[in-house]
Amino acid sequence: MSEWTARAVADSARRIVPVNHGSWVLGRAQTSIRERTVRLGAVDSSSIDPAILWHYGSDRARGRHAHGFTFLADWLGAAPQLDADEAAALAVLLLEMVQAWDKHFGQRRESAVEMAFHDETTAQRLLGVVGSLDRLTLTGQQRDYLTKFARRTASVLAEPGFYGGVNNHGMFQDLALLTWSTLSAGADDALGAHAWELASGRLHTYFSTCFTPEGVHVENTPTYHLMVARYLPILNELFTRAGSPAAELYAKLLPGAADYAVHCVTPEARYPPVSDTHRRRLDTAQNLETFRGGEFEYAVTGGLRGTRPAARTIAFPDSGYALTRSAWGDPNATFVHFSCAYNADYHKHSDEQSVYLRSGGRDLLCEAGPYGYNWRDPFTKYAYSSAAHNSLVVGGTGLPRTEPTHERNAASSPLSRLEVEIAEGDQLDATGTTRRYRGRIWRRRLRVLHGAEAPETRLTITDSIRSVVGPEHLQLLWHIGPGLRVELQTTGAEVFDGATKVMEIEFHSDVELTLEVVEGVEAPNIQGWHFPDFGQRVPAPVIVVDVLTTDLALTTEVRLSAFAWNQSSTVAVDEHPDPLDELVVGGRKISTWASSPGSSDQSVLLLCGYAEEVHRERFVAELLKSEHAVHYVPNIAALTTAGQSPSGSPSESVLEKIARAVAGHIRSRAMRGVHVIVATVGEGFGPGVIAALATGAPLIALDPELPFPGGDPRADRLEARIADLIADCPDADMEVLASVEATHGIVRSVQAFGPSVQTYPALGGLLRADVEDAFSGMLLNALEVRKGAAMKYLALYDRRAREFIVELPNAAGAEVSVRVFRGKELVLAMPYKVGVSHRLPYSGTVGPHRLRIYVRGPQFSQPEIFTSTAVRVR
Repeated sequence: MSEWTARAVADSARRIVPVNHGSWVLGRAQTSIRERTVRLGAVDSSSIDPAILWHYGSDRARGRHAHGFTFLADWLGAAPQLDADEAAALAVLLLEMVQAWDKHFGQRRESAVEMAFHDETTAQRLLGVVGSLDRLTLTGQQRDYLTKFARRTASVLAEPGFYGGVNNHGMFQDLALLTWSTLSAGADDALGAHAWELASGRLHTYFSTCFTPEGVHVENTPTYHLMVARYLPILNELFTRAGSPAAELYAKLLPGAADYAVHCVTPEARYPPVSDTHRRRLDTAQNLETFRGGEFEYAVTGGLRGTRPAARTIAFPDSGYALTRSAWGDPNATFVHFSCAYNADYHKHSDEQSVYLRSGGRDLLCEAGPYGYNWRDPFTKYAYSSAAHNSLVVGGTGLPRTEPTHERNAASSPLSRLEVEIAEGDQLDATGTTRRYRGRIWRRRLRVLHGAEAPETRLTITDSIRSVVGPEHLQLLWHIGPGLRVELQTTGAEVFDGATKVMEIEFHSDVELTLEVVEGVEAPNIQGWHFPDFGQRVPAPVIVVDVLTTDLALTTEVRLSAFAWNQSSTVAVDEHPDPLDELVVGGRKISTWASSPGSSDQSVLLLCGYAEEVHRERFVAELLKSEHAVHYVPNIAALTTAGQSPSGSPSESVLEKIARAVAGHIRSRAMRGVHVIVATVGEGFGPGVIAALATGAPLIALDPELPFPGGDPRADRLEARIADLIADCPDADMEVLASVEATHGIVRSVQAFGPSVQTYPALGGLLRADVEDAFSGMLLNALEVRKGAAMKYLALYDRRAREFIVELPNAAGAEVSVRVFRGKELVLAMPYKVGVSHRLPYSGTVGPHRLRIYVRGPQFSQPEIFTSTAVRVR
């Protein structure tokens, strides 16, 4: 290989090394230098203390990031922006960490924890170290140590018994070996030459089998298709420059991979929630670099850039997918995804014959989506099951996630098969057949016909089930998008978004059908949930069609317009509140205020009863520092005043009207996958609690005030209303902050909840202003806690006692240590103490401070370390 060729191949290999280029990378690298911490995944961070960093308990994802040194992708991206001192400090930190890992695990391989030598994790560690050798400023001693460490890691990956197999784990091992042999191994290194040949051959074997003949990745998930397809142009370029005939394979696969990547994009420019798909932005530089033809760019930018695809309907019969849409570049277009695929065991869900439908900017026929990879979590099991898809359940039991390999290979007919009659223009006609149900053959024919406008699309679904095992309860499930409401009819159901009907679904069969709607239940079985992201769940309705029969012929009609049923016959007018931003009370239209600085799947709805602008704006300003959407009703008092009774108190009908509007807002956002937290201040408590309990949204209240004075009979009725709602929602998520200035109304508010409310006893003696200072921080923490990205805490400063207060409700029995910083200066430290409530006397400088909190204990698999939002000393 000539010197020029070697340089060209090395340039291609550099594209394999994970490097982040986001605006955040410099800040993360500087934080690592300053605080001696590293980022583990999107939100978690950890001290580099070996006793903390590499302990992960049952959290394998954390173990992968820690032992795989995945944080190096940020450091490598930041390297060109560091000054000389920062670059030197980062190199010292890296060497320290690699040496510590080597001492604790590398030299003790036989006794090391699982993730230390996990196949894919080891590959990521090698890629990170090779990238560091290539991009960081290192001394000769540092370079020598890291070079030897990389070689030892490569030798592990090259061991025949260590190979992860013909899957994406094995692929990453071979990509790491290929990169190491090109960028780090010496020209005369025999291991380097062996690694190149080994990796080249195994990659050719993997890519020869990991895509179907149509170019669809076999791991059943569009986002994994993207992850693997990314390497097709890179490997094509690398092997072309190396003069290897292997390049032909990667060039051949790319067009089909691009077709599937393009046509899976929904009108909202995301992938549908099928299998283990993460619903993320797709218009990343990496994805656009992979698919350069322009059609992918058009799809993922909603038609803002790129080239409009020529086809709107496409089928991949060998792969088991059919897709169609009414238009490109229209966010309200109708989109249908039909799956009859079983291409590999990896990331396989029991989603046979599932149909996904999106139209008008809504998921109409949806999927639960993935919940995570922790199989011990019952919601994870549900997400993989037939019960979480628009599929079939027989006798209360769905399909296993996968079939034993020998049974799949020995089957005389394919377990799943898709036959396509027509797939072009406005028409899709395809039939899926699955033989996975023992003793039954299930055929589902899907016919889609688009009209001139998106709502004119019609779906006709014909299910034919033939059995040789006798009668059984067959349940066909139809998951409806979160936030939508279902009204059953005799032969079907109407689906509403607020007051607007968006879909009718009607069933026709010669046998008697039983219809039921299930939403947000956990017993006796989990059903009726949607997962916007890993670890997050919102209730969503499911239509269950139940029939006791041996064979079944069932036709399902789905209409998005030209409805057959009279809406007014089943929906009362007063069930539909005014939209929140068009709320009319007492004949007055009340305007609200909203801000959405960035896309977010969580938002705060702030109902504020304070009249003074300075109080309200302080809350909103703090919330907007996060990237969460904020919807803000500036002054609940103005709304309630508009509907006051002669006694000066708001009427119950006004409170209910506001509560219905708030509940409608929550449901509409939940339909889009947004998790709303209702935050109330003062008089906002009444409508806020009713709306939160009615929708299952979490409620956080500061100085809650029931709006009626003591002795007013309406107060008793309102408390009874709350009691009834609590009886329906015994697990309501309610938290209350109250100060020493609590009025009788606050006491009544708290008593109305009984055991359903969580309070903070340490706050009983504080001034209202001190509690107010903590409120925005509490809301931000609540948002992160509900994402599974933070530990619950409360931190504030008591100006009268001149001390910080830290509460950790979930740390009973644990040890807690706190360090207080003003800017970068450590001004106070509390050694480890046991308890959930801690006070730190402090008489230092006024102004904002931050608390670094450390928690360790038997209930934590590894220590928790986090920093509070700003706490103001007055």
